[in-house]
Amino acid sequence: MASYLAQEIQLAKQHEEILSRRSMLLQQMESHLRDKDAEQRWHTQEADAAQKRNVSLLNDIEVAAKHLQSREHLLLHPEIVNLEAPFSGCRAIPWTQFGYFA
Repeated sequence: MASYLAQEIQLAKQHEEILSRRSMLLQQMESHLRDKDAEQRWHTQEADAAQKRNVSLLNDIEVAAKHLQSREHLLLHPEIVNLEAPFSGCRAIPWTQFGYFA
């Protein structure tokens, strides 16, 4: 009977150790999940902020492009405008007739 009592005491100690380790692991898991959730929220906030910056930059670029296009004809020198008209109608020179790239 004494051996049963000693075995029962040993099993009770092992049970307490197992419960203690289980509790510690649960606390670690909860802490890890809290940290992971906080990190995920931070990443989401950073992605949202980056999206807003990108939209703002894109709008600024579009406004600048429209502004430049509206002023383009005002900035060109008249001689350049005169040269552009004939040049735009030219065909590319076929280099093969001169013996290049033959």
